[in-house]
Amino acid sequence: MAGSSAVAAPGSLRLTAPESLPGGYRAESPAKVRTDYPAGPQPAGYGSFDGSLVAKYTADSGGTLTIGGAWGTVTDPDAVATSAIAAMQSPRGTWTMPLADVDARDPRDPQGRLKCGVSTESLLVESVCLWVDHYTAGSVSFPAWVEGNPATLDQADAADRTRRIRDAMTVPK
Repeated sequence: MAGSSAVAAPGSLRLTAPESLPGGYRAESPAKVRTDYPAGPQPAGYGSFDGSLVAKYTADSGGTLTIGGAWGTVTDPDAVATSAIAAMQSPRGTWTMPLADVDARDPRDPQGRLKCGVSTESLLVESVCLWVDHYTAGSVSFPAWVEGNPATLDQADAADRTRRIRDAMTVPK
């Protein structure tokens, strides 16, 4: 399904953490995946919440990235994005460039959302992007200092990398 332009049926896609991702990133260790959520109220914006994962990757260039994501049937992408942004807030951190909308270019969901910004906490500066569509939601953090570059990724570069990562991680259930 990755790379296709067909709109998928609700709830038909999930996230996976492949061994490698675009940009030369390799998994540091197996992703932490959870699919055993208790029955009950669903998180804001979800018709069903089917699973989540956290994965860390490194590149030969020394770059790192951290990905957190979830999947299910997303009924309200804006509510999921609002909830995710609230969860990203840190009392010690600031958004030096607040998350702003960029073109999601989601091949499976023309109503998908993508937001990118720059967060600073202590000495850690990182570009962060958040995507939400009707199947998956995820965030990708690109720490600038770990990549040996004092400048963060610009918004266009962070968005482009996130789109490629999102598309590589999204697979049929």
